[in-house]
Amino acid sequence: MKENKISKKIKAQHIPFIIAGMIALVGLIFYNNIAIMGNLILLAAVIGIVPYALISYLEMKKIKDIEDRLPVFLLDLSEAQKIGMTLPEAIKQISRTDYGKLSLEIKKINDQISWGIPSQTAMENFAERTKKSKLIGRVVRIINETSKSGGDIAKTMESTASDLTMIKEAEKERKAVTAEHMMVMYAIYFIFIGIVIGLSQTLVPMLKLNIQAGAVGGIMSFQDPCTECLTSQNIFCVNCSIFSIMCEMFALGTGGGCYYNALFMLMAIIQGILTGLVAGQIGEGSILAGVKHSVIMTSAGFGALLIVQKFFVV
Repeated sequence: MKENKISKKIKAQHIPFIIAGMIALVGLIFYNNIAIMGNLILLAAVIGIVPYALISYLEMKKIKDIEDRLPVFLLDLSEAQKIGMTLPEAIKQISRTDYGKLSLEIKKINDQISWGIPSQTAMENFAERTKKSKLIGRVVRIINETSKSGGDIAKTMESTASDLTMIKEAEKERKAVTAEHMMVMYAIYFIFIGIVIGLSQTLVPMLKLNIQAGAVGGIMSFQDPCTECLTSQNIFCVNCSIFSIMCEMFALGTGGGCYYNALFMLMAIIQGILTGLVAGQIGEGSILAGVKHSVIMTSAGFGALLIVQKFFVV
């Protein structure tokens, strides 16, 4: 039964990747139409990545909620043991208390103990279910080692709860400080997008005129960087191929205008992804937490540039 549940869970997690693969295969059918193929492959990438990132974020948020409730749980467990209850009796007693996301885990621990599973094993199973949290794993090891050695579990739990509270307070202080740095990261990125939009609306039209002047024999005229790639192919022409595909996918123009519009858009995407990951590491201490910032920044920057190219071309 347990294996079936695990199998179902694994299959559920793989569904977005399966759908993404099917869409990508459909996209390859339209290999003669780069715009359709490129957009379908882009859609497949979004379907494959975004659900996984969202599930990972929700799991991480759940772990954080459990960690926040853990000190209160340990204090209640300590108080129950001080009045003479054993660890299994104390867990059964406090399993009726509401601890938010932690309540479900406590009930699972209590159910396993009632089935005859040793309390230490039930606690280890709890740590395994929340293995993404190093903090919970350390707390479980401390409790189990104290129980094995015959120490004062109540006192150990009380001390551990106090330490956890101090750690959480330190994390809140750090977040309050780093929140300002996160806002600076957002400000820097959107200033960058503003500069890119300004360049696309002023510099690119000037370059187009300059290239046209060069075509009729203008002196000191600017040339399309990809002109040489039409006659000879080398490793330096890879970016021109990428930019050409982007221009066909999103109708970014042709010639020199295509080159620079695609360059600006690619810069905005890369900058958004990396800035978001750094913001997550600074603000929440996790690169994974930065995925949501990357999605917000990249979507906003990409959308702004695309709208400008579609409706505000000079």
